Amino acid sequence: MKALAPGNTTGSCFEQVNEIAKLHDAALPKALEELETKLVEVKYSMHYLNISYAERRNNPEKYGFKEANIACCGSGPYRGMFSCGGRRGVTKYELCSDPNDYLFFDSDHLTEKACKQIAQLMWSGTPNITGPYNLKALFEV
Repeated sequence: MKALAPGNTTGSCFEQVNEIAKLHDAALPKALEELETKLVEVKYSMHYLNISYAERRNNPEKYGFKEANIACCGSGPYRGMFSCGGRRGVTKYELCSDPNDYLFFDSDHLTEKACKQIAQLMWSGTPNITGPYNLKALFEV
């Protein structure tokens, strides 16, 4: 999204989209909690993906990434145009030498390494990031 923001030369995120995501992240847990009180058999797991993304974007080295602002594959600013592999009529694109160094593979997808980290958090993460149950605990309930 930051590659699509007109005049974005600083690499900052697209604040309008971030605000919508924050509204969603505030409303969904409340709706799930309400559902859980109405349907006592309902148990759920919710992963706060925006927190996981932000943590990795802001501290890439901590998670084993060298680059968290530029995609491994794509074109345009931040390799943020979805053109990897010559898709969508754009035949010119750049491809990194090691996707494991990158948080994002292309403009829409995390790298396999990042996906594995997120999946591990979903499976056994703490309630502040995956709750009220992580998936492992949910299957044990």
